[in-house]
Amino acid sequence: MADFDVKEITALKRKIWLTENIIVGCWIFLLLFGYFNWDNWVPLLVIALIGLYIQKKHYKKQLKQKEYLAKIVEERTIELRIQRDQILKESKELSNALQALEKAQNELVQKERLATVGQLTQGLVDRILNPINYINNFAGLSSNLVDDLRKNLEEGKAALPKDTYEDSLDILDMLDSNLKKIGQHGYNTMRVVKGMEEMLKDRHGDITQVDLEDLCQVAVKTFTKQFQQEVEGKHIRIEVTAPGGPVMAEVYIEQMHKVLFSLLKNSLYALSKKLQKEAFEPLIRITVENIPNDTASIAIYDNGIGIEDQIKSKIFEPFFTTKPTSEAAGVGLYLCREMILNHQGSIIVKSKKDVSTEFIITIPVKLKTTTHHE
Repeated sequence: MADFDVKEITALKRKIWLTENIIVGCWIFLLLFGYFNWDNWVPLLVIALIGLYIQKKHYKKQLKQKEYLAKIVEERTIELRIQRDQILKESKELSNALQALEKAQNELVQKERLATVGQLTQGLVDRILNPINYINNFAGLSSNLVDDLRKNLEEGKAALPKDTYEDSLDILDMLDSNLKKIGQHGYNTMRVVKGMEEMLKDRHGDITQVDLEDLCQVAVKTFTKQFQQEVEGKHIRIEVTAPGGPVMAEVYIEQMHKVLFSLLKNSLYALSKKLQKEAFEPLIRITVENIPNDTASIAIYDNGIGIEDQIKSKIFEPFFTTKPTSEAAGVGLYLCREMILNHQGSIIVKSKKDVSTEFIITIPVKLKTTTHHE
């Protein structure tokens, strides 16, 4: 209701109230005049009462009209507000639909670009691997030839001038050092290219329902067997628990095994680095749980060196690593995330520098087979 309507209606109600009070006063005076026989004033009061009643009726008529008009205006205002809200809602829905369409188009373009880049990268990987293999093999063979040449030089030492002999040894040492650097960088390059090749693999497979605790136990056994010397030598304790009992989920077993194995390797590296600085009881703990909304979680915890806050946002990027190039290509966590996405899940990290790190994997217990992530 408009403010001016409210004010006019309020003013009319006040006038009616005032008129009614005056009428009551007139009736009181009329009774008093009749009681005291003041007949001269009676006609005047009667005329005044008639005028007041007419005025009251006029005010009531105006009030009724004003209230009716105010009601119509209010109803129309409500209708306009409803229409406005409906238009705003439809406009927002349209805007959201346009944004979703634009996002879908961008994703489609991005996927097409990625597919093209993937094809080009696969072609480059195939073309790079053979030359790198030749470089590595010939670097190794040449290093062996240097050893043979050094032996021949030693055998002919007596026939050579001292300066020539020493210069020849220096040259052989430099040649041997250069060949070893070539071999080292060649193998590092090979590791990166192999990482690229691993990133391009199709990760579809057969879905199997398993107990995630059993899957983790198998991964731990495989890991412990492969790194037995380091695990036992560093007295690393590895625990696997499922507090709520069996946790059944549909997974790509090979992919999930690779994820667990990769995260266990990272934990081993973090524990080993911390043990170089201080003595403590190294621990890797895997916790498997059912969580709400038909999902399951696997948490891999270690009390190693942790992760610095400024690089947490980068650790899942391809080819990002804090390890030396000779030790890692920087695709492990990227591939872990891709394989977890392939399970329609997520992976996050919680870490405190020099204290601990925990990777938390969340996946649905039942996969939608129509959804795939390359």
